[in-house]
Amino acid sequence: MVLPFISDLQLFQAVLAAAVAITLWLWLAAALHARRVRRVPLRIHVAGSRGKTSTARLIGAALRADGRQVLVKTTGTDPLLILPDGSERPWPRWAPPSISEQVRFFREAARQGAKAVVLESMAIEPEYLWASEEYLVQATHTVITNVRPDHVEVVGRDPLAAAHAMSLVIPRRGTLFLAAEAAVPPILERAARLGCRVETIVASDSAHEVQNQAMALAVARSVGVDEAVARAGFASAGQDAGSFFLARGQAGGQAFTFASAFACNDPQSLEQLWRENPAPQVPLVLFNLRDDRPERTRAFLALLARLVPAQRLVLTGHVPGRWLRAVGLDPAGPRRLRTRDPGRALAQLAQAAQGAPIWGVGNYSHLGRELVALLRREGAPC
Repeated sequence: MVLPFISDLQLFQAVLAAAVAITLWLWLAAALHARRVRRVPLRIHVAGSRGKTSTARLIGAALRADGRQVLVKTTGTDPLLILPDGSERPWPRWAPPSISEQVRFFREAARQGAKAVVLESMAIEPEYLWASEEYLVQATHTVITNVRPDHVEVVGRDPLAAAHAMSLVIPRRGTLFLAAEAAVPPILERAARLGCRVETIVASDSAHEVQNQAMALAVARSVGVDEAVARAGFASAGQDAGSFFLARGQAGGQAFTFASAFACNDPQSLEQLWRENPAPQVPLVLFNLRDDRPERTRAFLALLARLVPAQRLVLTGHVPGRWLRAVGLDPAGPRRLRTRDPGRALAQLAQAAQGAPIWGVGNYSHLGRELVALLRREGAPC
């Protein structure tokens, strides 16, 4: 078979036509998205190292209590949509998380007739944080709950690296709500350059729940929601599946108390939770590792070396001996959990704890998720 001859001119014309078609399609998609964004007059973007999901839920609940047609998306433990009637449904994903799903979120907002949206910032890489705000969300109000070190592999080790990254979600000429600990120079300076009004929130208590509610109240007041109405709405905010909780039960014939802090992703927040929930006995700590978070592993080990004796530390995976020695732990001290079955793991931990509290920390994924499901199903909340 002889293929037809294509001249250079014909090839150029074909490539040019394809390029023009793709450009027109992208322009049309961008224009449609911008139109959907403009049709939602109140757009609240919630960012931070910890507390994003709880704060987004609280803001959404306050707006619903005020009769607003609000759509909320959280991406903490599991991605969820909270519909204008307060019901929840999973947010489906057919690929790894991507900021491009915000386009789909605004399509859903249009279908729901939403006049307000609250969405959790889901990017980690600085360039995606910037692109998400600049092109996809264009928030009228942004909340930054804190800027604690996390995802060091991506944002870097500098003490202000997290603040520099988080500053990229600041909206142009919008309103920015900052927790007191997030009011640091990289954020304040960028807010000034962008003409963004800044409100710093000082909570009456350092507890996470109090801080999250203070942030949500400030946002609600700024958009005309009465404080009493907002506080009444908080009761219907619900909780993320990975939220910290205490559970009691029996496993392997041994009573246990389990503190689930798997979703607490940075050492500073874990240390605060630890101090807010003191125990009469030295806890047994299960450190659930992730191979793709080596810097988080090393940071948690440094904290755990201060909080618990080595013989009370159980690891779900392998940690190089040099990492343990670097933080003052004897490599022979921490034990290795040899099962991935949540039921057997809980029984082994309960036997090893001998009545002392058990803390689950580090990462929510894999065994952490399965243990949380088991505890919520079979454990009694404390």
